[in-house]
Formats: sequence, C-alpha cells, structure tokens
Amino acid sequence: MIIDDYLAYIADVRRLSHNTVRQRTTYLMKLAADVDPLTATTTQLRAWIAAHHDWSAQTVNVVTAAVRSFYRWAVESGRLDRDPALALRYVAVPASKPRIATRDNIDAGLASRRLEVRAMTLLGAECGLRVHEIAKLRPVDRDGAWLTIIGKGGQLRSVHMSPELRSALDELAARHPDSPWYFPSSKNGGHLTTETLRRWSRCELGTNPHSLRHRAGTTVYRGTGNNLRVTQVFLGHRNPATTAIYVHVERDDLVRAGEAARLAA
Repeated sequence: MIIDDYLAYIADVRRLSHNTVRQRTTYLMKLAADVDPLTATTTQLRAWIAAHHDWSAQTVNVVTAAVRSFYRWAVESGRLDRDPALALRYVAVPASKPRIATRDNIDAGLASRRLEVRAMTLLGAECGLRVHEIAKLRPVDRDGAWLTIIGKGGQLRSVHMSPELRSALDELAARHPDSPWYFPSSKNGGHLTTETLRRWSRCELGTNPHSLRHRAGTTVYRGTGNNLRVTQVFLGHRNPATTAIYVHVERDDLVRAGEAARLAA
C-alpha cells in the first residue's frame, strides 16, 4: 500500500519522531478509509477535511500537513504524477497563551512518591527537556554533570544538571542496571511512552510536562540577564522567535515595567 511505503520512508529515511509517525499514520489511514488516495482530487480532499467538524483548527493543520507531505513524497518518488494536496491551505489558529508551570505544580512533582515523576519534574523544570527527550533519556547521554540531548530536527545541545537531578538519575540507573534507558518500560524492553509521562504529570503535578519547559525557559532568560541567545541555545531552538514564546511575561514583570515608566520621582 502506498501509504505504508510513505510511513516507512518518514520513519526510516527521514527519521521523524515516533509521535509524528504515529500521528500521520492515524490521519492517513482515516483518509484511506474514506477516499482512494490514488485517485483523490483536491475537491475531495477539501471535502474530507471539512466533513470532520470535531477537528479543531490546530488538528486541521496537522492533518493538512500530513496529507501535503504524503502527496509531495508520492510525486517526488514517481508513484503519482500529480499532487492534489498542493492547493490545500492551512487555517488560522486562535492565539492561546502557552501554559507555564507554577511553583505549586513543581512542588507537587518533587513531592511525588514516584522517583520517575521527581526526575521528570527536574528534567523539565531545570533542564527544559521536552517530554519525548525525557522518555528517551539514556545513561550514555550523560557525562558527569552534563547531558547531551538530540532534539527536534537533530539539534544537539548540552545541559548542565543540578546535584539533585544527578542524584535522581543515579537512583534510576541503580534501579534498572540492565536497561539502556533511565525510564524503562516493563512491557517491551523499550522506554516509557510520552503518553505515560503526560498522564503522570497531569495526575500528580496538575499540569502538562511541556509547561515545565516553559518554566525553565522563562527562568533561564531572567537568570541570565534577559539573554535571549543563551536561552535559545539552552532550549535547543533554531529560531529565536520560537524561544520568545517560552519567555513568559508575568505580573511581577509588568509591575517592574510600570515602575520603570512612572513619571513621578
């Protein structure tokens, strides 16, 4: 099946993340169940997307990206001679304020009876790791107090760990001496899924694990004298505009701004 060939390509050649491959698998299989991907027209693709009224604007854009990527590959690989997805357009997504973990969220994570949750909290809030980077973390990625992380797009970065985090990782490694992962799964010899870590975070911290990364970015920005370049490297972003999203303006920032702008002596 042509979709199977595409999925193998993005997994084995493009080496996209497991979550991306899984997500595109879901939506392309939905497409194949409703429309013949070999004969689909632009009008049919638009109608198929529009028929899913339950999809948010963000989901529509994810589906559009998957469909466009699939057909672009199909044409470039010679499997199709036309690209019906070329005219598909993304929709506007209402702006929403990214969530940042509170001190209460972090304290709840650090107080967890589960070592994995305490380590996850430190990795997110202190080192700014993404949830999939936490799930795949290995002892071989560590050199003393440093972790080497391969992030999105193959971006390589190094992060320095606190003594508390080093101790937590030491304890995790000691619990699972035969595993190549800090967060091993008991099911298949692999690592814990990001879904498991997200569930623990929601249940025990009351927030999603990505909000810890937002907290780390904001804290680093403030602690380095508002140095956006250092924060960019710390978070592993290609574009500083992306980093700016992680630098939250909070009420105390606005209080200081008001004091700075005050006309009275």
